[in-house]
Amino acid sequence: MGGPVLNWRAPVLKVYDTWISRNPIPGYCSFLHEFHSQPVSRQREEQHERLSQLLRHAARNVPNYRDVLAATGVVHGDQVNLERFRQVPELTREMLHTKFDLLKSDDLASRAWYKNSSGGSSGEPVTLLQDRYYNDMGQALTEMHYSWAGRTAGEPLVKLWGSDRDILFGTLGWRNKLSNFIRNQTFLNSFDLSRQHMQNYVRVIQRVRPVIIEAYAESIYELARYINAEQIKLPRIRSVVTSAGTLYPFIREEVTRAFDCPVLNRYGSREVGSIAGEREAGAGLKIFTYSNFVEVVDEAGEPCGPGEEGEVLVTCLTNYAMPIIRYRIGDRAVVGAMVRTPTPSVERLTTVTGRITDAFVREDGSTIPGNFFIHFIGVVHNSGWLRKTQIIQQDYNVILVKMVTSTSPPEGALAEIRSSLQRVMGSACQVAFEFVDTIPKLPSGKYRYTVSLVARPPHSTSAVQ
Repeated sequence: MGGPVLNWRAPVLKVYDTWISRNPIPGYCSFLHEFHSQPVSRQREEQHERLSQLLRHAARNVPNYRDVLAATGVVHGDQVNLERFRQVPELTREMLHTKFDLLKSDDLASRAWYKNSSGGSSGEPVTLLQDRYYNDMGQALTEMHYSWAGRTAGEPLVKLWGSDRDILFGTLGWRNKLSNFIRNQTFLNSFDLSRQHMQNYVRVIQRVRPVIIEAYAESIYELARYINAEQIKLPRIRSVVTSAGTLYPFIREEVTRAFDCPVLNRYGSREVGSIAGEREAGAGLKIFTYSNFVEVVDEAGEPCGPGEEGEVLVTCLTNYAMPIIRYRIGDRAVVGAMVRTPTPSVERLTTVTGRITDAFVREDGSTIPGNFFIHFIGVVHNSGWLRKTQIIQQDYNVILVKMVTSTSPPEGALAEIRSSLQRVMGSACQVAFEFVDTIPKLPSGKYRYTVSLVARPPHSTSAVQ
């Protein structure tokens, strides 16, 4: 394969970012490296101080929080009582719609702010305001995680990305083209993963020889299945980073086999940026505590402990244009490590198990995680005939399984799948199968393996199998 390639871009980027563009991101990245090298106790102290600063700002400048933070006893003058932080009402997607003007900071005139919209993976896209510091710090976090994955600035990177907006804005115009050349970034559009496109993408990877590949989890899974089926040999890649969608175990296994390297998960969203990331494959996601404060709560809103699964709440510590405080982001995760004082927060997630709407709901209000169904249909009952599936809970006792197949199902396979689902959901559950040519992605470019259309009771009891 040849010897190492000289990275002439690194010194060029250093000069350009420092003296020409005055780009603050490399400096922020160095700062974040130093922050995450400190003892956890010191990181925690700094995070609590940053949370207090955000709450003081919200109490002074954000109409929605002036009365709330005073009434709950969280902020009194310049004093912040973090022991009462959990008294702050959760922020929901609906509130971002209905209280948009009340959530904006009064000092926007002094800020470099812009509008951003979520991709709508939950089926409920939202618009919010963010400021320049949030954006720059978010890019610095991405660069820091790239370095965790083994990349130095200027080394080749391939992004198999699924958002039309990101693809277009990231590649159109001579400035973006020049920037991508200097920074050694190659974008591949994952919206169309036809066989022909995947052949082209493999050729690009063989030509570019990236040190890391970043991709939607579902997109790199499809490409990995093609590579494994065709027994294609690739140049050495240090890591694959998945940063959108749920990295299910079967996806990690397939991608690891195809690229013969670690697969590192990074978790985030458009609303709050990067939340957590892996330094070692499968070792859990370290919370980016300088930028976000994370809670995981049960259906009653109580903190989950290590090993417990619940819903994720995020407080963004870098966006002062529209403070996002205790935001119910719509994901479920398992706690790895946490602290309880002065207020419960998570320091590491064992795994992100998926969207809340990926879990299925029984009539008694208990839930079954979506990856249970994915494992049984896509792994246990699949001997190679099933190419893709989507499982939809249409009612408490009605499940539709959409299937894209390469051959006809083996005799008895559908009956076995139906029996497996009924053992979990109840014998009264009706399971129907629909054979289709394709299963479309969401407008965001992401793919949903499981979808529940059933309303959730307000205080259900999780029954993770």
